[in-house]
Amino acid sequence: MSVSKVFHALIGDKSIVLQNTEFCQDHVIFWGRLRNHAKKCPCCGCSDVVIKETKERTFRTLNIGEKRAYLKIDVHKTLCNRCGKQSWMQLPFSCGKLPMTNSFIRHVIQLAAIATVLAVAAFLMLQWKTVKNIDKANLAKRAKQFSFKKLRYISIDEIAIKKRHKYMTIFTDITTGMIIHAVEGRSEECLRPFLKLLAKKAKRLRGIGIDMSAAYASSIKIHLPNVDIIFDRFHVTKLLNDTIDKIRRNEYAKCKKAGIEVLKGQRFLLLRNFVDLDDGQKSSLKKLLEINHPLAIAHSMKEQLRSFWSCKSKAEGAQFLFCWVMEALESGVQLLAKAARSLLRRCEGLLSYFDHGIDNGKAEGINNKIKVLKRQAYGYRDQEYFKLKLYHLHKKQIQLIG
Repeated sequence: MSVSKVFHALIGDKSIVLQNTEFCQDHVIFWGRLRNHAKKCPCCGCSDVVIKETKERTFRTLNIGEKRAYLKIDVHKTLCNRCGKQSWMQLPFSCGKLPMTNSFIRHVIQLAAIATVLAVAAFLMLQWKTVKNIDKANLAKRAKQFSFKKLRYISIDEIAIKKRHKYMTIFTDITTGMIIHAVEGRSEECLRPFLKLLAKKAKRLRGIGIDMSAAYASSIKIHLPNVDIIFDRFHVTKLLNDTIDKIRRNEYAKCKKAGIEVLKGQRFLLLRNFVDLDDGQKSSLKKLLEINHPLAIAHSMKEQLRSFWSCKSKAEGAQFLFCWVMEALESGVQLLAKAARSLLRRCEGLLSYFDHGIDNGKAEGINNKIKVLKRQAYGYRDQEYFKLKLYHLHKKQIQLIG
């Protein structure tokens, strides 16, 4: 293959004539010139132009193996005899003022989709801000491709973005797993603009899955009164697990005062589902629960609540939940009774599950992807760029080196 063919393959444009090639130790320089038909007025497209000024520009293009490749070319400032305007020539192989060819920019975008900005910058020997700005501009061009008319079920959840309780609220389409909106904060004032937009445009929206946050529930009731609130199974389980953990710590403190450390290191045996434990773990757990009555009651009630999601109808679910709450209130374990009262106050949202049969599984999966995205990049200082990355996260295949 001739050098000219390699050159045009790298540039991705045939409006340039290759004049000379210079091979250096770690890079290659191509010297070229524009064809005559490429010298047109950028304002009116007329070819009747006069060259007023010339300067040399250098463009980065695709690497040849481990060698960086550059294109050096003379560009002209022209005077158009038709419209009378002076302007620098538009180069068909470049984008704006970036000293890079379009083929090289596409290469940067492709690498940024599968690696971190810092890794791409180190691999291509660029500044990380350059890579970030290229990727950010590309993501900004790709609009969020979702339809308000097709929204049926969405979830609302929060993620931590900075220390000192700095949060971002994420709206996710449960059907597709796509993040449709992200806003900093988690107050009603932060959620209000998008909730109003949903009320106006998402006419087929039937349900919203949320955690057990009172702020989210009240905001939805104000702006979307006809949409059902569905409390997520994951967060209900988390409430019971947190309750058991508090009971375990209280019981551990009592045992420690008595000089007994029977509960130390048993946390995950209590929090995991009993059916998921092996024979050895089940035996250890049974011994632990036999000597601690409050913990045994709380663990038994947690395992019983799992059956709530298997009820065949809303009426059966309501009866099961009422019986479970009454048993928890009469158990004598104060922390368990507190959790039961919390569930009783939110019984409407819990029973909505039987009307719609959805959960936040995809949303929780997206939240894990967000954590990996942040971990790979060691955090994001540019929140606008972070949001753009989130809007296209459902298409990204996260891969960790290890």
